[in-house]
Amino acid sequence: MAGAKWNDFGSIWKTIREVDVTAIRREAEHDVVLAVVGDRPALTQAHGLLLEGPDLYPSPFAALGFVPLDLVRERERLISEADLLVVMLHADVTLDPDEVAGLQRLEALSPRRRLLVLVGEPAAPERSVLRRLDEGRTLIIRPGAADARDRLAGAVLDALPPDRRLAATRRIPGLRAHYAHKLTTEVSLSNGAFVVASGLPSLVPVLNIPIAAADTVVLTKNQAMMVYRLALAFGAPPEFQRRMIEITPVIGAAVMWRQVAGGLVGLIPGYGIVPKTVVAFAGTWVTGRAAELYYSTGFVSKDDLRRFSEEAMARAKGMAGEMTRRAREARDGARRAAGGARRIRDGARAAGRKTAQVREGARRLTRGRKDAAGPPERE
Repeated sequence: MAGAKWNDFGSIWKTIREVDVTAIRREAEHDVVLAVVGDRPALTQAHGLLLEGPDLYPSPFAALGFVPLDLVRERERLISEADLLVVMLHADVTLDPDEVAGLQRLEALSPRRRLLVLVGEPAAPERSVLRRLDEGRTLIIRPGAADARDRLAGAVLDALPPDRRLAATRRIPGLRAHYAHKLTTEVSLSNGAFVVASGLPSLVPVLNIPIAAADTVVLTKNQAMMVYRLALAFGAPPEFQRRMIEITPVIGAAVMWRQVAGGLVGLIPGYGIVPKTVVAFAGTWVTGRAAELYYSTGFVSKDDLRRFSEEAMARAKGMAGEMTRRAREARDGARRAAGGARRIRDGARAAGRKTAQVREGARRLTRGRKDAAGPPERE
């Protein structure tokens, strides 16, 4: 792994130590069960797609239950209590009467969620049953397709409740690559959007531009939580500080930031918000990709970091126009919000003045009535 001097990491490590990851750890350790039901050829394919993947830290917990269609009645409890029922059918298989009965029996069970996966087009006799099983999440995959694992992983994760996705990924290796790519993309975009929204003066200390420390803390914490989620997703032990110690050289390597910043700050003339937004995106992308590789293989080389930097720059350059548009929208939105707040404030003041006028008018009216009535009579 590329090394770096520890004095580069002082402020980063101080920020990381303040991150509260208790909720993330609980989410990763939550029980989760997927029931995969189908004909035997489809189950064989599902077994390969879901269980084959990076497994440097094998999980002691099973999250998958594979059930042949003709054994549905014997495994009804598993199917009913599963967090997700995945029904897989192979187009080249003709179901026998027991398998058709099992498929029909699935209608009577009530799993929390269902995903229907068709390996090729299904046989005609089962179409009516399939329509009743479909909950709008049907996935059709081509047998042996290069993207079959990624598409199945994406469909499974999308079908699961959000608070079960990390736990499922931690236990099912075939979900990990898709989860990691999606998480890295989301956090990279989030950090870029944060820079747009906050108007971050700078986040690249090696360029000698003033730093907004509070905003840099937010970006660093986002990266730390992303890396911790990736570590848990790949099955690493949940001790947060140990995971950060082993990955800190990747998170804070000054050479990485120089490579990203040097390639991107000049993307648009001047040191405006857009280049810094792109740097925030690219730096987070490199961190996520490096963490993914580290927890997949246990090693990240300088060549890997260089490759991830080039990858990040290509993606970021493609986003430059979109980042410009977002920056303008954020600026215009802030101006509209400021104008709206000013109008609300002026309206509130006007309403206050009106209320005072009404109150004073009421006092005068009351005083006038008393004067008209004269002094009270004495007995």
